[in-house]
Amino acid sequence: MIELLIRNATLLDGTRGIDIAVDSGVIIGKGMQLDYQARQEFQLGGKLIIPGFVDPHVHLDIILMNSFEKPGRTEPYLSHYGLNDTVERRREGFTSGDIEERAGAALELASRHGITALRAQCHVDTKVGLKHIEALQRVKEQYAGRVTVQIVTFPQQGFSRNPGTLDLIREAFQSGADVVGCASNLDFDSAGKVDFKKHIDTAFDMALELGVDLDIHADLGIPRDVELDDLEIVHVARRTIELGYQGRVAAGHVCALGSASQDVAQKAIELIKEADISVISQPDLYRLGRDDTQNVRRGLTRVKELLAAGVNVTYASNNVRDALRPMGNLNPLEEALILSYGAHMDTIEEFDTLMKMSTYNAAKALQLPNYGLEEGCDADFIILDAYTPSGAIVGQVEKNYVFKAGRLMASSRVVSEIFNGTYFQEVKKTEVN
Repeated sequence: MIELLIRNATLLDGTRGIDIAVDSGVIIGKGMQLDYQARQEFQLGGKLIIPGFVDPHVHLDIILMNSFEKPGRTEPYLSHYGLNDTVERRREGFTSGDIEERAGAALELASRHGITALRAQCHVDTKVGLKHIEALQRVKEQYAGRVTVQIVTFPQQGFSRNPGTLDLIREAFQSGADVVGCASNLDFDSAGKVDFKKHIDTAFDMALELGVDLDIHADLGIPRDVELDDLEIVHVARRTIELGYQGRVAAGHVCALGSASQDVAQKAIELIKEADISVISQPDLYRLGRDDTQNVRRGLTRVKELLAAGVNVTYASNNVRDALRPMGNLNPLEEALILSYGAHMDTIEEFDTLMKMSTYNAAKALQLPNYGLEEGCDADFIILDAYTPSGAIVGQVEKNYVFKAGRLMASSRVVSEIFNGTYFQEVKKTEVN
């Protein structure tokens, strides 16, 4: 007798009447009318089954800084740098316990919304040392059976302007870090101008030294009259090709690509494709372009053009209820709907693509092994209360059942508390100030 049998599911490609058999946390059978006896059997009635959502870019150590009861900004928006100053002030008061509590509550919320894996950006610099890394590592271990977490070393103070950060990053990989991160607007030359090439090159050197993947915040600004060599992502792509790091680099934001001319953007996209870089769109419609009084720029990368060129494109929650974005619920269906508006993706086929972007494309960006719904894949999947991807995204439907390694983590009525085998009625609500 096997552990779990899913009956009469509909797949992303529209195939109906599919059964999926699971044992020992792995999919062992997929087809129509499978002949298995199972300890648990779910009759789906044709509802949609997808692999677990993957959120490829979340600032997990500063997440949920704002109150659950009164989410929203407590002070007026001033500028992007003003938001960073707020983060700097707030994080001075973070304790290890506070980080663990907020990150744990976030993973509870993520699991409830069907996220089975995510990549967590985490501050590393001489001001906070390894406090954030060590706290997230404890949370990562605690929730390993519920959400797979990759930890990215995020140099909030830059590299060259914060001597000692590089040594701390090396130490971080002894404390559980998985991926080298960087943000190319964080270092400056002697004249005070952003020195993105030096910052990016330093990050590549570190990734090569440690033999790990690289995750870059690139082109977060949206300047006008962008030339090809002004684009940070172009330098990233060229270095990726030169160093033979294709398939091991992810770039978040890439917003300046959206404000470049069509000719410049096309050349950049060709380089991104050649470098096999995964582009992670965070719909920065919220933050960017606020100073524009006419012809307001959108703060969004060229999602549709990148997809058309064959680039692996996904999207992420990025900041959730913190100083940088006071909204968000770690809900990929919600982020998909936001992106559908921002990227003008409204056909049935494009909604199908949006669903693939937060599952298969995101898993590729994180290089997750054994991902999917084929035999031999890990049994991480969601049953949505819809029959099609467009129905799920437009309707913002319930995640009827969320499974991790074949175990029920959450449903629309019951959430599984896997750590002691008990059940409770709703997601744990943690007050975070």
